[in-house]
Amino acid sequence: MNRRKFLLQFSNACLAGIGLSQDPCAARPVAGEPRTRITTEPSAPWAIRDAACFDVHTKVFVPHRTIWIEGERIAAVEETGRAGARRGKRVLEAKGKFLIPGLIDAHAHLTTVLYQAAMTGDEILPFFLANGVTTLRNTGDNVPAQKVIQRYSENHPDICPRIFLGSFLIGSAPPIHQDIGWTLSKPEDVPAFVAHMASWGVTTLKIYANCLPAVGRKVIEEGHRHGMGVTGHLSSYPASQAIDDGIDCLEHIQSVSDFLRSDPRNRHSLDVTTDAAQRLVEKIARHKVFVDPTLMVFWGTLFFADDPQVINHPDNAGMPKRLLDFWAKDRVLRLSNYSSGPLSARQSTFRRYQELVGMLHRAGVRILVGTDAPQPQVPPGLSLHHEMKLLVDSGMPPGEVLAAATWNNAKALRQEENLGSIAPGKLADLVLLEANPLENIENSRTVHRVVRGGRLLTPSQILKATSGV
Repeated sequence: MNRRKFLLQFSNACLAGIGLSQDPCAARPVAGEPRTRITTEPSAPWAIRDAACFDVHTKVFVPHRTIWIEGERIAAVEETGRAGARRGKRVLEAKGKFLIPGLIDAHAHLTTVLYQAAMTGDEILPFFLANGVTTLRNTGDNVPAQKVIQRYSENHPDICPRIFLGSFLIGSAPPIHQDIGWTLSKPEDVPAFVAHMASWGVTTLKIYANCLPAVGRKVIEEGHRHGMGVTGHLSSYPASQAIDDGIDCLEHIQSVSDFLRSDPRNRHSLDVTTDAAQRLVEKIARHKVFVDPTLMVFWGTLFFADDPQVINHPDNAGMPKRLLDFWAKDRVLRLSNYSSGPLSARQSTFRRYQELVGMLHRAGVRILVGTDAPQPQVPPGLSLHHEMKLLVDSGMPPGEVLAAATWNNAKALRQEENLGSIAPGKLADLVLLEANPLENIENSRTVHRVVRGGRLLTPSQILKATSGV
């Protein structure tokens, strides 16, 4: 079958799954209503009173802050004792609780993995929001299907995070992933493709592992001309060269580590002690390139598919049966590649990945927090909290990790004017926690309330939308 016909049929299948039009100019969706509707509009002006408020710049909680919210945005942030009286305003008392900006997952997919599980992206969106993930940065998927899922999210903000679109995976022939790959063989093919992605509202271009360097360089040039971020899961296009060409971000720690192997054919030959490793780390820092390690996909999907502690992790228990069934089938395949060989060798390599993340952080590299959800054993929403724990275990202080999951991720999306911090004028995407994540990063899981565009929500309300999935 012609690959573009396949992609169109794939898009139609995804759209039919949620009952929506494939026309990018079509009206807002009227079909595919969620199982539970909670609220349709932001409430009247209201306040979160006397919370400790996380400052993404100082990386500390500022006590006794009252946050006034009007419509979808933050109207004011005031010291509680000095907050002016606002008669008739509703107030959520938050003394003893901890307010953070809405979390952003910097690496997610909403069609490719789900297609294999016979699911559509709308079915997993509540799992993100209920766990405090208010925004997703898609890093490569079928674009028409993404667009419709994005519309679904916009029409159902009470159960869905915001979605920023990623391009097809840009590479050479044949595509590594047939369902979401796009072949660009020559630099002169790039401008029309990038312009087309911009017309769809794509904000992130994804250079993939088999992309030729000359094509990658042109993608970066054209992407920046259209105001788009360019990220890469690199292999054929060396990281050092991509950095020289102006790439914005490197996806997966392997986009760094694979160029530091003593044996290019052996992923377990990573050596982070060499001068070459230090030079590459310093170069990434000097050029202010983001790195999105996605340690979760190596822990959950790739290296430990035979480890009962991974397979039976409590975070997996609440996932939909169709997703779990696909994960089980995928684990069998992993045993012949990433999860082959002695467990001790895989554990050693994973520790060196974490050591490399620590090196990057200490060198001043801007780390992102992404997961690759919903890859096997990378559950939507919960995996972001696990990723933050893995980053802390890699040597990043909890405050740095929390700032990375909010402010750094917003900057990578070029959305720092709207997202990533708690300040007047910003979108009111917030998470109220029961316990202090700076004392223990796993306290990020203690979600008491979620605010999405000024709407006050409880995790249990949001998750009602997943009943029957």
